[in-house]
Amino acid sequence: MSTSTKVLIAVALVAAAILVQIFVLPYLGFGAGHEMSIMPTGRGFTYDFDSGAAFHSNDSRFFYFATRDAVRLMNSNDAAEWHHTLHFNNPWLSARGDYVAVGEERSGRQVYVFNDSGLSFRITMENPILSFGVNETGFLSVIAQYEGGYGIYVFNEHRTSTPLFHWDIFYDLVTPTHVEVSPDGRYVVITIVDLSFNVRSSVQFRYMNQWDAWNTDLGLFATQDFPGEIITALRFMDGNRLVVATTSRISGFQLGPGHAVSRELWTINLENAKTHIQFYGGTHFAFAVGDRLLTTMGDGDPVGTVRIYGVNGNPTGRFELGRRATHLRMGHSAVIVGGDRSFHAMDFRGTPLWEHTSLFDTRDVLFLDNTNTILIAGSNQAEIFERRRIREEYREFDFEFGIQEEVS
Repeated sequence: MSTSTKVLIAVALVAAAILVQIFVLPYLGFGAGHEMSIMPTGRGFTYDFDSGAAFHSNDSRFFYFATRDAVRLMNSNDAAEWHHTLHFNNPWLSARGDYVAVGEERSGRQVYVFNDSGLSFRITMENPILSFGVNETGFLSVIAQYEGGYGIYVFNEHRTSTPLFHWDIFYDLVTPTHVEVSPDGRYVVITIVDLSFNVRSSVQFRYMNQWDAWNTDLGLFATQDFPGEIITALRFMDGNRLVVATTSRISGFQLGPGHAVSRELWTINLENAKTHIQFYGGTHFAFAVGDRLLTTMGDGDPVGTVRIYGVNGNPTGRFELGRRATHLRMGHSAVIVGGDRSFHAMDFRGTPLWEHTSLFDTRDVLFLDNTNTILIAGSNQAEIFERRRIREEYREFDFEFGIQEEVS
């Protein structure tokens, strides 16, 4: 064996030993003195506390940052990919996948829809906008408030002046609360609250295009009633399955070819009130548990329990926070749940990934590139944190925000 070959082998062995010491031994219980912890990166920015700052991430290093005067697509190096100026007093953000809609609910008349390339389209209404939402394929739904009624509209980038769908409601004590458009643009689902006698919610299933709706009453092909319940969330999942969450249950329905009406697939009866509910893509949803419902007889889950389900209605995992949850987010097939300033991440089986306690009140915490990279937003500042290996003796030290710049 030549001398040069022996030198190369020796170098390779030394390098392998170093890698084992750094990356393998700590996980096997050796090399005590190093552990993983959520650490600040020094990358961040500030904003006015009354700017209405809101954030959205879609499992990538890019995230949307919206305020009353602008929308930006930021990267994990806290640089803006693009910037679009707005003028709103009280902005509201609706986000789904790669799309974000920004407008003002209850007073505004314009909504801007963005994707990762910038502005996709803008709509202007003649009447005040009560609420709006965008789906993962860029369909914008709007509930406008008339004098004595409501108008429901659906737009996309190809139809901004003339809606794809329009339906007016002129009934006393009847209010539309949610509108959900299927990703393929075929169905519009509308929730109605009727206060005329007893509280009752209903879900109306309608076709959006005229070819499907030609032999129906304004496209209506099914109605599902929820007596004594208020609908709190509505979401299309994979395979045109619809999840409907109320104050006392969560149900799944099937829409699609071969079904003249909607078909209920499963129901989860709740023992406790939901404090939050979140959806991940078209595959999973999670909710946090609050106080026990007065209408139930069982003990229910401890307050702060997170329950995770697949789109088939089967549970995949659970996690007990041990206190009331004030924050819930999903991303990268994982969940972030928080109470006060303490946050925990877990996978969809409920297996803990990490925990972190902030030194300040937080407005939002969300995943960026992966489950080890997060954005923590406070009342007037945001910073990117990463899960890193640190020496144990440094654990006792806490780190403040290392803000680099102010975003204007």
